[in-house]
Amino acid sequence: MPTYTLNVLIESEQLKLLKENCYTLCIARKVHDPLGARYTVVWSGTKDFSEDNNVFRWTDGYTVYASKKFQVGDLVEAESNKMSIAYKQECLFDDTGSMQQAKADPKPVDGTFKITNKFGAISFGMSSELNGENHANYISPVIIKGHVVLAPVDEVRVWFALNLLTGTMFSDFTGEYIELQFGGDRTTATVCYDQTGSWQLMGSDPGVVQG
Repeated sequence: MPTYTLNVLIESEQLKLLKENCYTLCIARKVHDPLGARYTVVWSGTKDFSEDNNVFRWTDGYTVYASKKFQVGDLVEAESNKMSIAYKQECLFDDTGSMQQAKADPKPVDGTFKITNKFGAISFGMSSELNGENHANYISPVIIKGHVVLAPVDEVRVWFALNLLTGTMFSDFTGEYIELQFGGDRTTATVCYDQTGSWQLMGSDPGVVQG
């Protein structure tokens, strides 16, 4: 299982302005669901950032659970037990509201896993490991009936926002961001928030999109 590493550098004058104005450094990870590929949760939102010591590491480890419905600005809250799941596995959310242990998906698809819902219409959340801790990085934007197939994408966005905390649900971005594609032999990236307030990719790292 590969370990991915993102290094974030911040120009000193920009760092001072960001700190003075109570910004958070935010990261989100893309997930493909039945409605398409999207970002729905702030995977990490921290005010504890510095000029050159902002390192984020993660692997492909996931947990799934029922959660309260999607609401922009709210924090993700689990409403069931959490269960570990891996690619080509399936978790049953039973009629008592309990997430059962993951088993092999009878119709597996590479890079995906499934939640089968026997409880009733509800939202589901997913957490994945970041810097050694599990943090929410997805919630279904619509309630789920039947089953849902999820495919985490090796793509992250990085941006600064006002007081946007880890686990906050959101639907869009404002301001400058940078999007980085990992996967395969692309496991490390370094980005810099420069003196003009723009994101720059350092070196020959993963594919990048800026906005």
